[in-house]
Amino acid sequence: MGYWASKERVAVGLGRDRLRLLVARGNGSVSVAHSGSRALPPGALRGGLRAPVSADGEVIATALNELLDDARSDGLLRRRPDLVALVITDGSVKLAAAPIEGEIPGVAEGGRMARWVLRELLPAEADAARVDWTIMAAAGVGAAEPERWMLSAGGDAALLREYESLVEPFGWTVGRIVPWTLAAASVHDGAPGPEGESPVADQPLRRLILCEADGTLACMFEAGGVPRFHRAWRAQIAGDRVADELPSLRRYVNDHLEMTIGHVCLCGTADWSTAVADACDAVGLEVRRVDPEKALAGALRG
Repeated sequence: MGYWASKERVAVGLGRDRLRLLVARGNGSVSVAHSGSRALPPGALRGGLRAPVSADGEVIATALNELLDDARSDGLLRRRPDLVALVITDGSVKLAAAPIEGEIPGVAEGGRMARWVLRELLPAEADAARVDWTIMAAAGVGAAEPERWMLSAGGDAALLREYESLVEPFGWTVGRIVPWTLAAASVHDGAPGPEGESPVADQPLRRLILCEADGTLACMFEAGGVPRFHRAWRAQIAGDRVADELPSLRRYVNDHLEMTIGHVCLCGTADWSTAVADACDAVGLEVRRVDPEKALAGALRG
């Protein structure tokens, strides 16, 4: 996952219509020192599972340079950081979680298992995909031995390499690539357990994360801290149109995962979040909000 050689950590949020920069300080904990964003012209960045990502690298470089100048005017980034986290569109990666029984796999075996889990999700051949994995323990389920899950993430190697190339002109080495929903999931949104209480043995914390911080809609359903379902839409979906997607998402969680949605976590612009919150309220779903800045900071943790 990378070692942060500098006390200043940098997260770059790449979206279809906006570029974000966050500078944080600290070892272990993350304290935000600066954040900013720039609008991008239509089509400057594309979302999808295959390259190319950028239609105009010069536009992106200019926007990032302006954000760097702002950070330096605050006395930050006098030295360029050795590592940076990229937060990218969910449409460029695939996520899948599978339960683990027995011993935790070693590096080589874990890599093979992750590729097997993602084999039908990635459009690239096995040797053309970049895959990462981690072991997670399901939290808040009250069991003496929490369930262990393998979370696998992968994407086309050429596409991820192009994402990395966007920041290399600044002398940066990418240490972590995170999709927006996973970054938002790293933020505790303060929601209580069922009926405002702590979760009991058979009621792990469950939340549906809806995110449009990159300009497109993506969702992830999380139970006990483990992602169980992930989806990204190719087209932009306005906040008031998300209401059309909620019934099918709810049915999938109820029927396929045999769970219920405890609450919805929204990560996006203020106007979009307000419109989606109204749609959730209309169908009885409780809402919490995570600011995109906090999601960027979350990508720097761990």
